[in-house]
This record gives sequence, C-alpha cells and structure tokens, in this order.
Amino acid sequence: MSSPELDPGSVRQVLAAADNDPGELQAIRLQGGASREVYRLQSPKGRWVLRRDPPGSQSFAPLSLEHRLMGVVHAAGVPVPAPLAYRDEGGAFGTAGFLMEHIEGESLPPRLLGREEFERARAALPAQLGRVLAGIHALDPDPIEGLLGTGGDPALDACALWEAELDRLGLPLPAVEAGLRWLRLNAPERPERIAVVHGDFRLGNFIVNREGLAAVIDWELAHAGDPAEDIGWLMIRSWRFGRDQLPVAGLGRIEQLRDAYLGAGGRWPDPETLLWWEAMGNVKWAVICARQAAEHLSGLRPSHELASLGRRICEPEWDLLQLIGAPR
Repeated sequence: MSSPELDPGSVRQVLAAADNDPGELQAIRLQGGASREVYRLQSPKGRWVLRRDPPGSQSFAPLSLEHRLMGVVHAAGVPVPAPLAYRDEGGAFGTAGFLMEHIEGESLPPRLLGREEFERARAALPAQLGRVLAGIHALDPDPIEGLLGTGGDPALDACALWEAELDRLGLPLPAVEAGLRWLRLNAPERPERIAVVHGDFRLGNFIVNREGLAAVIDWELAHAGDPAEDIGWLMIRSWRFGRDQLPVAGLGRIEQLRDAYLGAGGRWPDPETLLWWEAMGNVKWAVICARQAAEHLSGLRPSHELASLGRRICEPEWDLLQLIGAPR
C-alpha cells in the first residue's frame, strides 16, 4: 500500500499556526526508520522533522502517545527534539503524524562507529548514555495518559506481549519459543519501582554530534516497566555492529555506562536480572524482525529494508541460545 504524497503546503500551514511560518518548504524523505516514515522539512528559515505512520501499518504505540510522551520528557530536561504539532490520520500530513524540531547530527551506526569525525563522541557516549538513561528512568509514568504497562509484572508482561506477537505472526521460530519458555521459568522479581522505559534505547535511535549525544529519538516502544529493560536492550550484540568486544553499543565498557548511571541516581540491576533482560531483548528483536519481514511478504509495505530484516532473525536467535545456555 503506497503512502499518500506529503503536501508541503499543508505542513507549512501547521507550522504557521504554531507561530513558526517557514515560508516555502521542501520535504525530503529520510532513509531508515523501518516502522514509520520520517521527513526532513527545510526552508531558508529553518529545518523541522515530520514523523508519520505508513498507511495500513500500526506500531506498538500510537503516534499521538509518542508525541505526548516526548513533550513530557522534553519538559523534564531529557535531550529529545521538542514536539511541535500532532495531526490525526486524514489531516494535514495525510496519515497520523507529528512535527518536531530538527536536531543537527548523525544517527546511522556505521557512520558513528567508523568515521574519524566522531572519535571524541564515541569516547564520551557510554557515560552520556548512562546519565540520560538515569534521567529517563527517574520520570513518573503515572501521569502520562495512555502509557502501557503501569499495572502488572514487567517481566511476565514482556513474555506475554512477545508470545502474543509471535502467535499472531504464525511463524515457526523454535529458538524464540524455547527462549520464551526459559524466560518465563527464570523471570526476575517485580522491581521496587516502575519507571518510564524508552523501549528502544540503542545506537540508531541517538542523534550524535562531534561532542556526543544530542538527542534520543524514536519513542514508539516506550512504556512503564523495569528500568533494567533499557539496559539489557542496549547490551544485545546486534547493536554493537561488529564491535563485539565493546558491549555498550560497540562504544565502550559496561563499567562506563554503569558508573555514570549510578552517579546520576539510577539503580543498577543485579547480574541475573540484567542477563534476563538481555535475553528478552534478543527475543524482542527476533520477533520485530519477523514482524517487519511479514509486512513486506504480505504486500502491505513492499520494502527491501523490511525484507532484509527477515534474514537477520537468526542473529538474535543465536545470541539468545548462547545467553540461556542451550546447546548449539
């Protein structure tokens, strides 16, 4: 299903209504972002970013919630683009979407990990990520209307969510099913405090400049849960992009992240809990890859990028079995 063409004139009217008339706008579709469409909007007066739903595709959280949540975390001082305006499906953006400020920097992992211009940023990022993550986890999820996960046990809720998604897809993924069984049998205790969890805190969802972290983006998996989830997700090998000796997103050592997280007021999880959430992260990534590939194969969203994610399912499956001690 093809996306409706974006009308820069309609976007201009939304910006003008927010006392930010840009004049003549040019819209440029950005690469990446497998679940949602992202456009850079530019004029001689400035730049903005539009994030909108592809037609027929529903992510885990509606864009309206993502927009509201970004307003909360921005007001709390977390480095995120300031959200500017939201419109429902059929409105000025064609499908549901929201405008936000443009943050200068780079987000593509191969560039961040390989280019000399980001050498200083790579050294600074593990500690910066620890401090920012502690700030996110300090937020109270209760006042955020629509935020999921405030009631039950985060570990068992995560098992139920990804079991249901795997059942919905109807794909035979025995390694993932074995992992989910292990996760249920070894679930950690409910944490003392339920916090706002970003849900996709990893390289690729950070805007980085030469000094380090400029913004955290892509909040569509955010929910209320165990803060250890974000730490375990950041640790999975898929986000190291070949730099396996550096467990913090291919950037640095766990101690750098941990010390900064603790110094900013966070509570570091025990090793067993952290391993559990790293294993869950591999289950989650395998199912997300399968979900994205299914949208391509069904014809809902024909995309080489989505198709390629289907070929990556075996990577988190392998890492999952290594973590839980299953035979090769």
